[in-house]
Amino acid sequence: MIKKTLALLVLALVIPGAALAARTQRQNTASQSKAAAKVMYILKGTLWNYTPATSTADGSITINVTHSNYHARALVGKSLTFAIAPATSTTLANGTISNGAKGIVKFKALRKVSNTTLLAALAPNQMTARQVIDQG
Repeated sequence: MIKKTLALLVLALVIPGAALAARTQRQNTASQSKAAAKVMYILKGTLWNYTPATSTADGSITINVTHSNYHARALVGKSLTFAIAPATSTTLANGTISNGAKGIVKFKALRKVSNTTLLAALAPNQMTARQVIDQG
């Protein structure tokens, strides 16, 4: 009788623990995103043709890329135009960006894309800058 009681007690303790472990395993796999990873592309160079965004229209900026982070290395030596949305963070050195000023443009795009795909996505005003920094 004692053996049966002890066996039932052990079984009663093991079943909830196993159910909890299985539930935790399902929750962890379900919360992982299946979306393609995006990374920040950072471009440094000379800024041109700055038009600020207004509440009714996007602005734009052109950068001649002289340096970049690892993800954007295929863009060095290119001249790219980005849209500037009203939500784009813009840091201005003198109240505006004059032609020829040094600066940084940051944008997010998919990680590990081919150079041709990245350049196609960067056709004029198709990509919106997340941040523009005027370094004077």
